[in-house]
Amino acid sequence: MGIIKDTLYRISNKQFLKNFKNQSIFPYYHIVRDNQVAHIENLYQFKNCKQFLNDINILTTNYKPINPQDLLNNKNLKNNFLLSFDDGLEEVYTIIYPILKKNNLKAIFFINPNFVDNNEGLYKHYISIIVTHLKKNNFEKSTLDKISQKLSFTYNTIEEFKQKFINIKFSEREKIKDILVVLNIDIKTYLKEQHPYITKKQIQEMINDGFYFGGHTMTHPPLNQLTHEEQKKEIINSINWLKENFNINYSLFAFPFSDKSISKKLLNELFEYDSNIKLFGNSGLKKDIDKRIIQRFSLENPKKQTEKQIVTENLYKYFNKLIGKYNIKRK
Repeated sequence: MGIIKDTLYRISNKQFLKNFKNQSIFPYYHIVRDNQVAHIENLYQFKNCKQFLNDINILTTNYKPINPQDLLNNKNLKNNFLLSFDDGLEEVYTIIYPILKKNNLKAIFFINPNFVDNNEGLYKHYISIIVTHLKKNNFEKSTLDKISQKLSFTYNTIEEFKQKFINIKFSEREKIKDILVVLNIDIKTYLKEQHPYITKKQIQEMINDGFYFGGHTMTHPPLNQLTHEEQKKEIINSINWLKENFNINYSLFAFPFSDKSISKKLLNELFEYDSNIKLFGNSGLKKDIDKRIIQRFSLENPKKQTEKQIVTENLYKYFNKLIGKYNIKRK
Protein backbone atom coordinates (compact mmCIF):
# COMPACT_ATOMS: atom_id res chain seq x y z
CA MET A 1 0.00 0.00 0.00
CA GLY A 2 2.82 2.42 0.75
CA ILE A 3 3.72 4.18 4.00
CA ILE A 4 0.92 6.76 3.88
CA LYS A 5 -1.79 4.26 3.00
CA ASP A 6 -0.53 1.79 5.61
CA THR A 7 -0.73 4.52 8.22
CA LEU A 8 -4.22 5.55 7.14
CA TYR A 9 -5.31 1.92 7.20
CA ARG A 10 -4.09 1.52 10.78
CA ILE A 11 -5.97 4.59 11.99
CA SER A 12 -9.13 3.95 9.96
CA ASN A 13 -12.27 2.50 11.48
CA LYS A 14 -14.90 0.55 9.56
CA GLN A 15 -17.54 2.63 11.34
CA PHE A 16 -16.37 5.58 9.23
CA LEU A 17 -17.70 3.89 6.08
CA LYS A 18 -21.15 5.46 6.49
CA ASN A 19 -19.49 8.88 6.05
CA PHE A 20 -17.98 8.00 2.67
CA LYS A 21 -20.89 7.27 0.38
CA ASN A 22 -20.98 10.34 -1.84
CA GLN A 23 -18.66 8.89 -4.47
CA SER A 24 -19.07 5.81 -6.62
CA ILE A 25 -16.35 3.20 -6.24
CA PHE A 26 -14.89 0.68 -8.67
CA PRO A 27 -13.21 -2.22 -6.83
CA TYR A 28 -11.34 -4.80 -8.90
CA TYR A 29 -9.95 -8.31 -8.51
CA HIS A 30 -8.19 -10.92 -10.62
CA ILE A 31 -9.19 -14.23 -9.09
CA VAL A 32 -11.27 -15.81 -6.32
CA ARG A 33 -10.63 -19.39 -5.24
CA ASP A 34 -10.23 -21.51 -2.10
CA ASN A 35 -6.78 -22.95 -2.79
CA GLN A 36 -3.48 -21.97 -4.36
CA VAL A 37 -2.59 -22.54 -8.00
CA ALA A 38 0.93 -22.58 -9.48
CA HIS A 39 0.45 -19.82 -12.06
CA ILE A 40 -0.71 -17.32 -9.42
CA GLU A 41 0.69 -18.27 -6.02
CA ASN A 42 4.04 -16.50 -6.42
CA LEU A 43 2.58 -13.27 -7.81
CA TYR A 44 -0.10 -12.01 -5.43
CA GLN A 45 -2.54 -13.02 -2.71
CA PHE A 46 -6.25 -13.39 -3.35
CA LYS A 47 -9.51 -13.93 -1.50
CA ASN A 48 -11.39 -17.18 -1.06
CA CYS A 49 -15.10 -17.58 -1.79
CA LYS A 50 -16.21 -16.78 1.75
CA GLN A 51 -14.17 -13.58 1.81
CA PHE A 52 -15.47 -12.54 -1.61
CA LEU A 53 -19.06 -13.14 -0.52
CA ASN A 54 -18.36 -10.98 2.53
CA ASP A 55 -17.12 -8.21 0.20
CA ILE A 56 -20.31 -8.43 -1.82
CA ASN A 57 -22.40 -8.18 1.34
CA ILE A 58 -20.50 -5.08 2.48
CA LEU A 59 -20.72 -3.42 -0.94
CA THR A 60 -24.43 -4.11 -1.48
CA THR A 61 -25.22 -2.95 2.06
CA ASN A 62 -23.46 0.38 1.61
CA TYR A 63 -23.68 1.09 -2.13
CA LYS A 64 -26.01 0.55 -5.05
CA PRO A 65 -24.76 -1.74 -7.84
CA ILE A 66 -24.08 -0.28 -11.28
CA ASN A 67 -25.16 -1.95 -14.47
CA PRO A 68 -22.27 -1.34 -16.92
CA GLN A 69 -24.79 -0.18 -19.49
CA ASP A 70 -25.57 2.80 -17.25
CA LEU A 71 -21.89 3.67 -17.37
CA LEU A 72 -21.89 3.42 -21.16
CA ASN A 73 -25.02 5.60 -21.25
CA ASN A 74 -23.16 8.23 -19.18
CA LYS A 75 -25.72 8.24 -16.37
CA ASN A 76 -24.89 10.36 -13.34
CA LEU A 77 -23.82 7.85 -10.69
CA LYS A 78 -23.51 8.52 -6.98
CA ASN A 79 -23.10 6.11 -4.07
CA ASN A 80 -22.72 3.24 -6.52
CA PHE A 81 -20.24 0.43 -7.07
CA LEU A 82 -19.14 -1.66 -10.03
CA LEU A 83 -16.93 -4.74 -9.82
CA SER A 84 -14.39 -5.63 -12.49
CA PHE A 85 -11.99 -8.52 -12.94
CA ASP A 86 -8.71 -8.50 -14.85
CA ASP A 87 -6.81 -11.11 -16.89
CA GLY A 88 -9.67 -13.45 -17.91
CA LEU A 89 -8.74 -16.26 -15.56
CA GLU A 90 -10.89 -19.38 -15.56
CA GLU A 91 -12.26 -18.62 -12.08
CA VAL A 92 -14.22 -15.67 -13.40
CA TYR A 93 -16.45 -18.25 -15.08
CA THR A 94 -16.34 -21.18 -12.66
CA ILE A 95 -16.51 -19.25 -9.37
CA ILE A 96 -17.16 -15.51 -9.75
CA TYR A 97 -19.86 -15.62 -12.44
CA PRO A 98 -22.19 -17.95 -10.44
CA ILE A 99 -21.75 -15.84 -7.29
CA LEU A 100 -22.57 -12.63 -9.14
CA LYS A 101 -25.62 -14.20 -10.80
CA LYS A 102 -26.94 -15.42 -7.46
CA ASN A 103 -26.57 -11.91 -6.04
CA ASN A 104 -28.10 -10.23 -9.11
CA LEU A 105 -24.93 -8.27 -9.87
CA LYS A 106 -23.35 -7.37 -13.20
CA ALA A 107 -19.63 -6.84 -13.76
CA ILE A 108 -16.97 -6.16 -16.38
CA PHE A 109 -14.34 -8.76 -17.22
CA PHE A 110 -11.16 -7.51 -18.87
CA ILE A 111 -9.37 -10.14 -20.94
CA ASN A 112 -6.21 -10.71 -22.98
CA PRO A 113 -7.35 -12.38 -26.23
CA ASN A 114 -4.05 -14.21 -26.79
CA PHE A 115 -4.72 -16.36 -23.74
CA VAL A 116 -8.38 -17.16 -24.37
CA ASP A 117 -8.87 -20.91 -24.94
CA ASN A 118 -5.55 -21.75 -23.22
CA ASN A 119 -3.26 -22.08 -26.21
CA GLU A 120 -0.83 -19.58 -24.76
CA GLY A 121 -0.23 -18.02 -21.34
CA LEU A 122 0.87 -14.80 -19.70
CA TYR A 123 4.64 -14.66 -19.15
CA LYS A 124 4.15 -13.65 -15.50
CA HIS A 125 2.09 -16.80 -14.98
CA TYR A 126 4.88 -18.87 -16.54
CA ILE A 127 7.31 -17.26 -14.09
CA SER A 128 5.10 -18.25 -11.15
CA ILE A 129 4.93 -21.84 -12.44
CA ILE A 130 8.72 -21.90 -12.63
CA VAL A 131 9.11 -20.54 -9.07
CA THR A 132 6.76 -23.26 -7.79
CA HIS A 133 8.89 -25.85 -9.61
CA LEU A 134 12.08 -24.40 -8.07
CA LYS A 135 10.48 -24.43 -4.63
CA LYS A 136 9.71 -28.15 -4.95
CA ASN A 137 13.40 -28.70 -5.70
CA ASN A 138 14.53 -26.57 -2.72
CA PHE A 139 15.80 -23.81 -4.99
CA GLU A 140 18.82 -25.81 -6.16
CA LYS A 141 21.64 -23.30 -6.59
CA SER A 142 22.98 -24.68 -9.87
CA THR A 143 19.53 -24.23 -11.43
CA LEU A 144 19.15 -20.70 -10.06
CA ASP A 145 22.58 -19.83 -11.47
CA LYS A 146 21.60 -21.08 -14.94
CA ILE A 147 18.43 -19.00 -14.89
CA SER A 148 20.12 -15.84 -13.57
CA GLN A 149 22.88 -16.14 -16.17
CA LYS A 150 20.36 -16.53 -18.98
CA LEU A 151 18.51 -13.44 -17.78
CA SER A 152 21.68 -11.47 -16.99
CA PHE A 153 21.11 -10.70 -13.33
CA THR A 154 23.00 -11.50 -10.15
CA TYR A 155 21.63 -12.46 -6.75
CA ASN A 156 22.85 -13.20 -3.22
CA THR A 157 19.80 -14.78 -1.62
CA ILE A 158 16.84 -16.87 -2.77
CA GLU A 159 14.51 -13.97 -1.99
CA GLU A 160 16.59 -11.64 -4.14
CA PHE A 161 16.54 -14.22 -6.94
CA LYS A 162 12.73 -14.49 -6.76
CA GLN A 163 12.27 -10.72 -6.72
CA LYS A 164 14.47 -10.17 -9.76
CA PHE A 165 13.09 -13.16 -11.63
CA ILE A 166 9.45 -12.18 -11.08
CA ASN A 167 10.19 -8.61 -12.21
CA ILE A 168 12.05 -9.30 -15.45
CA LYS A 169 11.09 -7.14 -18.42
CA PHE A 170 8.40 -8.04 -20.92
CA SER A 171 11.08 -8.09 -23.64
CA GLU A 172 12.69 -11.10 -21.90
CA ARG A 173 9.54 -13.23 -22.08
CA GLU A 174 10.86 -15.50 -24.86
CA LYS A 175 13.72 -16.49 -22.57
CA ILE A 176 11.13 -17.65 -20.03
CA LYS A 177 9.90 -20.20 -22.58
CA ASP A 178 13.48 -21.43 -22.98
CA ILE A 179 13.75 -21.84 -19.20
CA LEU A 180 10.56 -23.91 -19.17
CA VAL A 181 12.19 -26.27 -21.68
CA VAL A 182 15.44 -26.48 -19.67
CA LEU A 183 13.42 -27.38 -16.54
CA ASN A 184 11.35 -29.96 -18.44
CA ILE A 185 8.13 -28.11 -17.68
CA ASP A 186 5.62 -28.97 -20.39
CA ILE A 187 3.69 -25.72 -20.51
CA LYS A 188 1.32 -26.93 -23.25
CA THR A 189 0.25 -29.82 -21.03
CA TYR A 190 -0.13 -27.44 -18.07
CA LEU A 191 -2.39 -25.14 -20.11
CA LYS A 192 -4.42 -28.09 -21.37
CA GLU A 193 -4.87 -29.75 -17.97
CA GLN A 194 -5.13 -26.72 -15.68
CA HIS A 195 -6.88 -24.44 -18.23
CA PRO A 196 -5.97 -21.22 -16.38
CA TYR A 197 -7.95 -18.95 -18.73
CA ILE A 198 -11.49 -18.47 -19.85
CA THR A 199 -12.72 -19.85 -23.20
CA LYS A 200 -14.64 -18.25 -26.07
CA LYS A 201 -17.63 -20.45 -25.28
CA GLN A 202 -17.65 -19.30 -21.66
CA ILE A 203 -17.34 -15.65 -22.69
CA GLN A 204 -20.31 -15.99 -25.03
CA GLU A 205 -22.42 -17.57 -22.28
CA MET A 206 -21.62 -14.73 -19.91
CA ILE A 207 -22.34 -12.07 -22.53
CA ASN A 208 -25.69 -13.76 -23.25
CA ASP A 209 -26.36 -13.52 -19.52
CA GLY A 210 -25.86 -9.76 -19.44
CA PHE A 211 -22.21 -9.50 -18.39
CA TYR A 212 -19.74 -7.16 -20.04
CA PHE A 213 -16.25 -7.71 -21.43
CA GLY A 214 -13.42 -5.35 -22.21
CA GLY A 215 -9.91 -5.45 -23.58
CA HIS A 216 -6.82 -5.68 -21.39
CA THR A 217 -4.25 -5.65 -24.24
CA MET A 218 -3.51 -8.73 -26.33
CA THR A 219 -0.53 -10.01 -24.32
CA HIS A 220 -0.62 -8.11 -20.98
CA PRO A 221 2.63 -6.12 -21.33
CA PRO A 222 3.68 -3.30 -19.00
CA LEU A 223 2.74 -0.55 -21.44
CA ASN A 224 5.59 1.70 -20.31
CA GLN A 225 7.99 -0.86 -21.83
CA LEU A 226 6.45 -0.45 -25.32
CA THR A 227 6.61 2.28 -27.96
CA HIS A 228 3.61 4.54 -28.45
CA GLU A 229 2.45 2.64 -31.54
CA GLU A 230 2.89 -0.72 -29.81
CA GLN A 231 0.78 0.49 -26.90
CA LYS A 232 -1.98 1.68 -29.21
CA LYS A 233 -1.96 -1.57 -31.19
CA GLU A 234 -2.12 -3.77 -28.06
CA ILE A 235 -5.07 -1.78 -26.70
CA ILE A 236 -7.21 -1.34 -29.82
CA ASN A 237 -6.60 -4.88 -31.09
CA SER A 238 -7.86 -6.33 -27.80
CA ILE A 239 -11.07 -4.29 -28.01
CA ASN A 240 -11.58 -5.10 -31.69
CA TRP A 241 -11.08 -8.82 -31.01
CA LEU A 242 -14.06 -8.78 -28.66
CA LYS A 243 -16.19 -6.85 -31.14
CA GLU A 244 -15.33 -9.19 -34.00
CA ASN A 245 -15.81 -12.42 -32.03
CA PHE A 246 -18.86 -11.53 -29.96
CA ASN A 247 -20.67 -8.84 -31.92
CA ILE A 248 -20.58 -6.27 -29.12
CA ASN A 249 -20.97 -2.58 -29.92
CA TYR A 250 -19.20 -0.94 -26.98
CA SER A 251 -15.57 -0.24 -26.10
CA LEU A 252 -14.24 -1.01 -22.61
CA PHE A 253 -10.58 -1.29 -21.66
CA ALA A 254 -8.49 -1.66 -18.49
CA PHE A 255 -4.78 -0.83 -18.44
CA PRO A 256 -2.61 -3.76 -17.27
CA PHE A 257 -0.19 -3.24 -14.37
CA SER A 258 -0.60 0.55 -14.21
CA ASP A 259 -2.01 3.52 -16.11
CA LYS A 260 0.45 6.04 -14.60
CA SER A 261 2.67 6.32 -17.69
CA ILE A 262 -0.17 6.61 -20.22
CA SER A 263 0.24 9.73 -22.32
CA LYS A 264 -2.35 12.35 -23.16
CA LYS A 265 -1.60 11.69 -26.83
CA LEU A 266 -2.52 8.00 -26.52
CA LEU A 267 -5.68 8.78 -24.57
CA ASN A 268 -6.80 11.26 -27.21
CA GLU A 269 -6.21 8.66 -29.94
CA LEU A 270 -8.33 6.16 -28.01
CA PHE A 271 -11.11 8.76 -27.71
CA GLU A 272 -10.85 9.27 -31.49
CA TYR A 273 -11.18 5.50 -31.96
CA ASP A 274 -14.45 5.58 -29.97
CA SER A 275 -15.74 8.77 -28.39
CA ASN A 276 -17.77 6.77 -25.86
CA ILE A 277 -14.95 4.41 -24.82
CA LYS A 278 -14.55 3.82 -21.08
CA LEU A 279 -10.99 3.36 -19.85
CA PHE A 280 -10.17 1.88 -16.45
CA GLY A 281 -7.04 2.58 -14.41
CA ASN A 282 -5.97 1.53 -10.94
CA SER A 283 -4.93 4.79 -9.29
CA GLY A 284 -7.61 4.73 -6.57
CA LEU A 285 -10.01 7.56 -5.82
CA LYS A 286 -8.49 10.21 -8.07
CA LYS A 287 -9.81 12.55 -10.75
CA ASP A 288 -8.41 11.97 -14.21
CA ILE A 289 -8.21 14.40 -17.15
CA ASP A 290 -11.42 13.04 -18.71
CA LYS A 291 -14.61 11.56 -17.27
CA ARG A 292 -14.25 8.61 -19.63
CA ILE A 293 -11.27 7.45 -17.57
CA ILE A 294 -12.46 5.59 -14.46
CA GLN A 295 -10.04 4.92 -11.61
CA ARG A 296 -10.33 1.72 -9.58
CA PHE A 297 -8.77 0.25 -6.47
CA SER A 298 -8.09 -3.36 -5.52
CA LEU A 299 -10.01 -5.23 -2.82
CA GLU A 300 -8.06 -8.42 -3.48
CA ASN A 301 -5.78 -8.54 -0.43
CA PRO A 302 -7.22 -11.20 1.93
CA LYS A 303 -5.35 -9.74 4.90
CA LYS A 304 -7.10 -6.39 4.73
CA GLN A 305 -10.56 -5.68 6.15
CA THR A 306 -12.81 -4.54 3.34
CA GLU A 307 -14.60 -1.72 5.19
CA LYS A 308 -11.26 -0.35 6.40
CA GLN A 309 -9.83 -0.55 2.87
CA ILE A 310 -12.69 1.52 1.46
CA VAL A 311 -12.33 4.03 4.31
CA THR A 312 -8.57 4.15 3.68
CA GLU A 313 -9.09 4.89 -0.02
CA ASN A 314 -11.36 7.79 0.92
CA LEU A 315 -8.94 9.14 3.52
CA TYR A 316 -6.15 8.86 0.96
CA LYS A 317 -8.28 10.84 -1.48
CA TYR A 318 -8.47 13.74 0.99
CA PHE A 319 -4.73 13.44 1.70
CA ASN A 320 -4.05 13.71 -2.05
CA LYS A 321 -6.29 16.76 -2.26
CA LEU A 322 -4.28 18.39 0.54
CA ILE A 323 -0.94 17.80 -1.20
CA GLY A 324 -2.23 18.61 -4.69
CA LYS A 325 -2.13 15.09 -6.12
CA TYR A 326 -5.85 14.35 -6.41
CA ASN A 327 -6.00 15.48 -10.04
CA ILE A 328 -4.03 13.14 -12.30
CA LYS A 329 -1.70 14.88 -14.72
CA ARG A 330 -0.92 13.43 -18.13
CA LYS A 331 1.97 14.47 -20.35
